[in-house]
Amino acid sequence: MRQFYYNPIMKSDKKSCAFFTFGCKVNQYETEVIRERFKSYGFSENRQNPHLCIINGCTLTSAADRKCRNLIKTLHKKNPKACIIVTGCFAQNQPQINQDLAGISYVIPQGLKEMIPEIILGKLDLNSKASGINSLPVKERHLDTHINNFSQHDRAFVKIQDGCNNFCSYCIVPYLRGQPQSKSMPLAVQEVSKLVRKGFKEIVLSGINLGMWGQDFGNKQNLVHLIQKLSKLQGLMRLRLSSIELNYINNALIGQFLKSEKLCRHLHIPLQSGDDFILKKMNRNYTSYKFLKKVEMIRKRVKDIALTTDVIVGFPGEEGSHFKNTLKLVREAGFLRIHIFSFSRRDKTKAAQFPYCIDRKTIEQRKNLLKEEVIKSSFSLRKQLLQKTVRVLFEAQENGCWQGYSDNYVRVSVATRDDLKNRLLPVKIIDVTTENTIGKIL
Repeated sequence: MRQFYYNPIMKSDKKSCAFFTFGCKVNQYETEVIRERFKSYGFSENRQNPHLCIINGCTLTSAADRKCRNLIKTLHKKNPKACIIVTGCFAQNQPQINQDLAGISYVIPQGLKEMIPEIILGKLDLNSKASGINSLPVKERHLDTHINNFSQHDRAFVKIQDGCNNFCSYCIVPYLRGQPQSKSMPLAVQEVSKLVRKGFKEIVLSGINLGMWGQDFGNKQNLVHLIQKLSKLQGLMRLRLSSIELNYINNALIGQFLKSEKLCRHLHIPLQSGDDFILKKMNRNYTSYKFLKKVEMIRKRVKDIALTTDVIVGFPGEEGSHFKNTLKLVREAGFLRIHIFSFSRRDKTKAAQFPYCIDRKTIEQRKNLLKEEVIKSSFSLRKQLLQKTVRVLFEAQENGCWQGYSDNYVRVSVATRDDLKNRLLPVKIIDVTTENTIGKIL
């Protein structure tokens, strides 16, 4: 039985808190759930000198672990009287982190993160043996949470799915988030409708394994059904998919890009490796040939669609020839962006048992080669937009320019003094460099 750490109940007059989030869009969504629950109990947000610091941590890689640890140290040093609460996958994987780092008052498991306000205020007795809460398995959670707003964001992330049972050999997530679970269609539609009424023009459907949405409903519904339903919502301007595995991209899904004017022409498809030997060791269940053929089919059917991906460098057993195959596939696929990760050994995963002997210098060299390749492909893809008109949802101002994303995920900059915050406008692309895509409002 895994034990988590809880301190005595805090004083109820300490009513300010700050939130810190690491990791994926699902984690960011879950922080918003926690934020709204605290506000319902009268808490205010104060990032400068809060009574409570809630860290929603990620443990996907050792680098993510370090970021969480360093933040805990920094917060405790800056404000030693603050109550530090650690939750998320980081807490689920390291329930005794309080024994290693000073200043932690609560370590809350993944499945209870949404109940943090009740835990802090003593409305849920976790230390009682009668509650049996310490041994609550992750799989007993129900995906019924919702948000009313998405603070400090212009695009709203909506978690519609959680959990995964693919068990890729390098990934610890299935051990921390449990079996796949879906949010019901009525609840998802209701939540998106509420956010649209709040003024959000783009909704990003998010999940740990998004393509599995609906499978726990007995195969009566799938992601395409949900997209069709949401596309009919009045006031919704854009609907974007956060990330989807290759095996869930089928003709029906591709057809939605042709039928729905609201579905953004962008797919993030994790690759991880372009070598068949490494893919098999990763337990990825596709080949490099299958990946490229699917990319070819997508590009043939959906005009100007952008593809982005994830790649892991330095997986155990990855020799120079294996990496060259990855580099070759990346070159042929022509990605707009790549998230590049160094392999990180995670306990419990199958890959943790594989012999590992790739030095850091080699990994960095390979990562740099991938970065050079994606700079070329991104520049080539964006040049095709010259003198064309795209619709841009503007989010932030930087160095005198407003920046936002086109529906196919190109970041566009426009020089103007006007306030373009959260405005969706037609923009003509007038210049493209290796770093920037520059437009003019029509």
